[in-house]
Amino acid sequence: MARQRRALELFLSLGTSTSLLSAGLLGPTAYAQTLSATPHGAEQHGALLAEGGEGGEGGEGGHADHATEVTSSTDLLVVLAQMQGHLLVAQELLSRKEFQAAEPHVGHPIDELYGAIAPALAARGIPPFLASLEALRQQVRLDPSASSTGQKLARAQAEIQAVQQAVQPGTSTADVVRALAAAAVAEYEGAVAQGQIVEVIEYQDARGFLLQAQRLLRQASPQEPQSLAMERVIVSMLEAFPSVMPPQRASITPMALEALAQRL
Repeated sequence: MARQRRALELFLSLGTSTSLLSAGLLGPTAYAQTLSATPHGAEQHGALLAEGGEGGEGGEGGHADHATEVTSSTDLLVVLAQMQGHLLVAQELLSRKEFQAAEPHVGHPIDELYGAIAPALAARGIPPFLASLEALRQQVRLDPSASSTGQKLARAQAEIQAVQQAVQPGTSTADVVRALAAAAVAEYEGAVAQGQIVEVIEYQDARGFLLQAQRLLRQASPQEPQSLAMERVIVSMLEAFPSVMPPQRASITPMALEALAQRL
């Protein structure tokens, strides 16, 4: 089955969706349904983001359709968190020497996400970090077993975290986590057919988003009391993803995963 991606990681095609989600006016179910109903089609591979395909090879990861550009701090944090989720999955796969499987996950932050946040970074005076992402991708492509691969991965993760910290004041971790959970549900729906995991990358994307959501909640727990309750929900959702390489059969249905997300 051909690899198909949801446009700009399932939420950027409609600029108001995350605002409605954050305000409690749009639940995770309606959120995912809204994304799937975009006029461009929710399964087009980065169609709303890059004009030339892969970053650095036509689209340069920065030629974004104006309609997909991030403006709010919450949306910016969601995209950054999705980037971290992709890199968490890549890290797991690299540690297992699943080098070919890791390559798409170091590429997605460039090909599908960076172009949407570049204007927001410039507007806030935040230095770009595309070069670090590109260096990591080239390393994984050319010599993934080298010790420098881990170093470049750590550098990319640290640069994203620095941007997250610069944007974080005044934003709600809970809002970001809800958006990540909604994206994970939609990815899982794309991964499962008739009880089987049929799309490995979508499964892995969902796992990465939930792992990053869990990490954000653990970091935020002293400041945001609801984080502990939300983390318990995320842990329950992660039971659908027992390892980075999926089982043949889905352990829970997409509907059950969606029901968990609605508890956030």
